[in-house]
Parts: sequence; structure tokens; C-alpha cells
Amino acid sequence: MRRWCSTLDSMQAKPPFEARYGPSTWIGDAALGGLGAALLGLWTAVLLPSFWAALPGLGLVGSLYLLARMLWQWTVVYRVDPGGMTLERRALFAGTERVDLRGLERADLYYLGTLLRGARGKRGLFVLHVKYGAGGAMRIESKVEGFHDIATLVLQSAISQGRTISLATYDNATALELDVRLRTEMIDRPV
Repeated sequence: MRRWCSTLDSMQAKPPFEARYGPSTWIGDAALGGLGAALLGLWTAVLLPSFWAALPGLGLVGSLYLLARMLWQWTVVYRVDPGGMTLERRALFAGTERVDLRGLERADLYYLGTLLRGARGKRGLFVLHVKYGAGGAMRIESKVEGFHDIATLVLQSAISQGRTISLATYDNATALELDVRLRTEMIDRPV
């Protein structure tokens, strides 16, 4: 356990920074959600007296979800303080959530895929799951600008505490070329 504790000691103190979704992320959801809500809403209204209005109605619910997600992505801000080892998330209609990175229970990096073959590590969606405290959890997508810095800090914190990592986290951190000094003996099951 002690052999991993030098990871945080070697990190340079960096100033706090903020990370958020880029405009291309939430504008795409707004365009698809708005167009879908308009067209499917009209189609639902035309078919409304019949049972078949349920089909475009389900699509309308999906479009409204995209609009709600766009609002979330537009307003969410991650504030990272590497010196104080805290990660904070603020968003409209949601309370502020703060994670003390010195008390992590688990940090996992998942890859959710892409439609392009051979694009792993360059494109696609990676998601960092941070588990802390009594049932607290935070999920951060790689669409957030500054994701590499956040993922590096979180994984370095978990490693410095002697937490084991999953084989998937090891592979995904390697694919993203995160410099967190991962070694195979940190994996929670033999390779």
C-alpha cells in the first residue's frame, strides 16, 4: 500500500480550474431535441384521438429528454482544486455536490463506445465514475472539456490511497494516454 503513496507527493500543485461541456455538445442535443419535439409533437397531435398516437408520443418523450439534457449540459460546471484535493459539481436545478478526493472509495473509467472502428482512445465516450462517502457517487463524461485533467487527478488520488483499480480502468486509462503511473499489480484481480 505504501508503494503507491508517492504518486500524489510527486504532483505539482496546480491552480483550481473549471471544466464544462463544450458548446458543440449541448447545441447538438438542442437541435435534435427541438426538431424532434416539434415534429413528433405535431404528429402526436394529429393522431391524438387514436391509439397510434402513443408511438410518436414515446419519441416526443425522448426529444424532451434531449432538451432537458441540453439544459443540464449548458449549466453544469465542474470546479477542480488540485491543491485542496476537491472536485465540485454545480448545475441549474441541482444542488452543489462536493467530493473530497482524499476519501475516495473507488474510481472507475468506463468506455461506452463509438461507431467508428479503431477510434478507441481518440473518439467515443469515456465515463469516470467516482464513488465516495456513504453512498455518494459522481459521473463525469469525456465530453467535458478538461476531462483528462479531472480523470488524471481522480485516478492519481485513488492510487495514492492504495485503492485497487479494475482491468477496464487500467485499459481505458492507457487508451486515453493518462499519465497516472498505473501498474498491473494495482488491478483488483490477476492479469
